[in-house]
Amino acid sequence: MIYDLECKIIENRFVSGKTYILKVEAPEIAKNTKAGQFVMVKPTLEDYHDPLLRRAFAIADVEGDTITLFYDVYGKGTKFIVRRKEGDYINVLGPLGNNLFPENYDNYIVVGGGIGFAGVSLFLKEIKKQGKKFVAIYGARKKEDLSMIDWINENGIDVLYYTDDGSFGKKGLVTQDLDSIIEQNKDAALIVCGPKPMMKAVSKIAISKNMPCYLSLESRMACGIGICVGCVVKDTTKDTYVRVCYEGPVFEAKEIELS
Repeated sequence: MIYDLECKIIENRFVSGKTYILKVEAPEIAKNTKAGQFVMVKPTLEDYHDPLLRRAFAIADVEGDTITLFYDVYGKGTKFIVRRKEGDYINVLGPLGNNLFPENYDNYIVVGGGIGFAGVSLFLKEIKKQGKKFVAIYGARKKEDLSMIDWINENGIDVLYYTDDGSFGKKGLVTQDLDSIIEQNKDAALIVCGPKPMMKAVSKIAISKNMPCYLSLESRMACGIGICVGCVVKDTTKDTYVRVCYEGPVFEAKEIELS
């Protein structure tokens, strides 16, 4: 079930780089959220309609009645969200997304890039709780863009870090050691969320090894519920298009074309 709620802001603060953390009290959404789902947040107050459209954010964590979102500040919409204060109410629609991460594997390689790590964090938390085996990889251009380090430490998750400039973790791309990690985890499924070039690179490696690989796509969305058809990607198996918000957001790498 999808809920359209006025949610009390518990926390809305700067983390690092261009990333903020937003925590809202949303019991109905929290209770019904599954790893991989997202919400649509209305940037402005009820009587304002510029910008008109909501913004889509992955549900990065759930704690009791509270959902946690991480968001990068880019344009007009996110600049409005930054201004919202603790105790204010903000409109949230969710949980959204129908095709989610597969739960039928005992071993996973989870790769997150930049703000995309928020798309896999709740899944990591859940498989850790279930005692499943996993290797988690988190990459970004520089340390400041690894905005979820504190969350990772708080949840006791072991992560391999990579930065382009070597400012934290290992210098280089998340793909540079992926072949050897896959070799050591041949029974694993790849779970990926992040920038499109990174997902393309990981997908190419996975497909070449005939390895299951699931991509959680990030896309600009107008409605979030499949009506506007504004967030489509090509389904190569059917030579048609599928909606990220409705048929997704998770797709098998071999079944879609990342433009």
